[in-house]
Amino acid sequence: MSSLVARHDATLGARIAESFELRHRSGWYVRAGSALVQVGDRLLAVQDDSLAVVWIDPATRALDTLVLGGTGGALSKTGKPDFEAAFVHAGSVWILGSGTTPNRRRFARIDPGQAPTLLDRGPLYDAVAEAIAMPPNIEGAVPLPGCLRLFHRGPGRKRGANFAIDVPLAVLTGGAPRILSLTALDLGTLGGLSLGVTDAVVLADGRIVYLAVAEDTPDGIADGPVAGAAVGILAEDGGRWAQLVERDGKPSMRKVEGIVLNPDGTDGWLLTDPDDASLPAELCRVELDF
Repeated sequence: MSSLVARHDATLGARIAESFELRHRSGWYVRAGSALVQVGDRLLAVQDDSLAVVWIDPATRALDTLVLGGTGGALSKTGKPDFEAAFVHAGSVWILGSGTTPNRRRFARIDPGQAPTLLDRGPLYDAVAEAIAMPPNIEGAVPLPGCLRLFHRGPGRKRGANFAIDVPLAVLTGGAPRILSLTALDLGTLGGLSLGVTDAVVLADGRIVYLAVAEDTPDGIADGPVAGAAVGILAEDGGRWAQLVERDGKPSMRKVEGIVLNPDGTDGWLLTDPDDASLPAELCRVELDF
């Protein structure tokens, strides 16, 4: 196992330029935002407490629900699928469960013109759990040449408990899981709490940009107060990050869990999880100085 340390870099900048609630005109809203991907001109928001995702037109703010299974309604904390990572690969949208409990070990696949499918990927989560010696908490995933990189988020009360785990891309279609590489990630701290990765995206030049939140939690299941958030970039020799700030320059306390960036990495969108079922998730336009 290798290790990588990400350090705060005051020359970097990450600022929320605007935000709006993801609320449909009929009254329903996006809950518990947990991942974000871009498909053409639209964004796809993943909810961790439902077998449904929501298409977003960022230009018009129009919302449209896509049910993945069942009724698509809100589920209890113990019964939810806990979908936490999403990406596009070979024309398909893939959505991954966190794996923190047995019912959270499914993938969802969305293909144009076809009904979504739910796939059991228990053996993969078993392999990850054995490699990191704890239940997995997959919060981000990115396809890379020759592998799929999974990002495990550690609890805020434990330093250096994040991991990057490379597995074969064939696991998407049911191939036997193997751990190709394992890297322990120390992403730094905010407010005395460890930053835990909540999403990641690959830029056109191959660099990986990640989101992280400092949340007062003892494990991968509980929620807690947020002490701040960061946007960082990973390289082979380490990482650098900037604290996420609001439009007025004050540190952001939003729990950001999804990120989409333009190819040059200068701006994009973030998705929030308010950790309150009565509140809608928000879509935030972010500007980066990296």
